[in-house]
Amino acid sequence: MKVALISDIHDHVWNLQKVLAMPELQATEAMFCCGDLCSPFIIHILGKAYAKPIHIVLGNNDGDVAAIIANSRKYSNIYIHGEYFKGALGERTVAMNHYPDKARAIASNGGFDIVCYGHNHTVVNDEMVGNTLLINPGAVMGYHGGDLKDIPATWLVLDTVPPKAEIYRI
Repeated sequence: MKVALISDIHDHVWNLQKVLAMPELQATEAMFCCGDLCSPFIIHILGKAYAKPIHIVLGNNDGDVAAIIANSRKYSNIYIHGEYFKGALGERTVAMNHYPDKARAIASNGGFDIVCYGHNHTVVNDEMVGNTLLINPGAVMGYHGGDLKDIPATWLVLDTVPPKAEIYRI
């Protein structure tokens, strides 16, 4: 199973539209968003451009959660999971949240095959914590606030068998 992984959009609609138009993303079976959509209107862009299931966890910059949830109800394929998501992708168990420290703690517990996170805008596609693949798609936004510099806008395609993630840049 192939899954698109995005994170940290921060209202950058132009980069998001480029990502959503990529054939590699449209060929996936589901999408995970690791938080920081920011504005509720991002839900509409996601829902109109991608018809398959979209699973979203909230990040620290998702301020109007009530509007994000209300907008998601207009789309039968969008699921808002709060701060944490856990589920299965084919044969693999997966967890997702926004924060690196929480993701690492989840991965360290060993209960999942794959743990996804965002927040720090840093791509990680191959880190193993025990038997758990720990991955971060980087930032659709294309900016690193801590370093105050532009970075490549990135996202991942996760192939669950065997678990591996491929980096895409726009």
